[in-house]
Amino acid sequence: MRILMFGPNHETKGGIATVIANFKDHFHSDTHTMFHLESWKEGSLLRRTFHSARGLFLLPFQIKKNRIDMVHIHMAQDGSYFRKAIATRLAKWSGAGVLLHIHGSHFDQYHQESAPWLQKNLIRTLRKADRIIVLNEDVTTYFAKFGIPMEIIQNAVPIPETLTSPAERTQISSFGQLGERKGTYDILAIAPALYAKHPEVTIHLYGDGDIKQAQEIIRAKQLKNIRIGGWITATEKEKAMQQTMIHLLPSYQEGLPMSILETMAHGIPNISTYVGGIPDIIEPGKDGFLIHPGDHELLLAALSTLIEQDAEREKMSLAAAEKIKTQFSMPAYIHKWNQLYSEWDS
Repeated sequence: MRILMFGPNHETKGGIATVIANFKDHFHSDTHTMFHLESWKEGSLLRRTFHSARGLFLLPFQIKKNRIDMVHIHMAQDGSYFRKAIATRLAKWSGAGVLLHIHGSHFDQYHQESAPWLQKNLIRTLRKADRIIVLNEDVTTYFAKFGIPMEIIQNAVPIPETLTSPAERTQISSFGQLGERKGTYDILAIAPALYAKHPEVTIHLYGDGDIKQAQEIIRAKQLKNIRIGGWITATEKEKAMQQTMIHLLPSYQEGLPMSILETMAHGIPNISTYVGGIPDIIEPGKDGFLIHPGDHELLLAALSTLIEQDAEREKMSLAAAEKIKTQFSMPAYIHKWNQLYSEWDS
């Protein structure tokens, strides 16, 4: 099987780029050969437009040149959907099979809230695919109503070679784009109460997005326990994780966040929400806590518990690392994809 992976540049910000980077670094097979073609690259509007057009232009030529059997297309909502809808049609026109790998945190909601013409276009696009992979059951259940079969393959992450002792970690972190969807403003809302109870603890917000808005709230409310880390490199992220004792991600919409898998792999308990595929990863009370989005009282209570109870935090730390190692590690993930490609090829 000769596979062409079509998605954003692997050094781009975001979860899809991380998944593609993991394929580049870890995918190996005796029977399948993988090629890569970029669909998008970060930068100015002109740069993004150029790389999008370039990727679509080159797609049919790469299929013919490399005798591609199947195009593995990474799709999300909005601009990503429109690029990949065109790519799906180009791949089919060129004689290749299409596997759509949908990463959108709320792809079902994206369809539901779109204009009627876009809803019809999206369904037509999905029906052109030979196989569709998603991250959680919500999406499969929704599109089953349209007679579109989907399968779930959850994300995975590399396992760190060494873990920092929980006792050596001192900060609370949130990795992900700052904004309402990720629950950033809920973190800022409970910051004064947390400072009153634990003035020694600082929350670090890592990521791009609503940085200016968050800074304005920090200044207006004089929040002394919040730091804006901004977008950080992989090396900086690794260092930050080694210093993190608790990861916060009180999201309102998610698929299967790479930041939760990555922090759990580092033995960091998570406080997150009952959305998307998160409940498939975190077992409340064992390797983290889950709350409903917007519940400030429970968010503060969960944080206080993990800050104050060292033994509980260490127990969750060990459980989190063990779960990722046994269920969400790269070897198991690559094995699933090799099996899927082999089923296609048979």
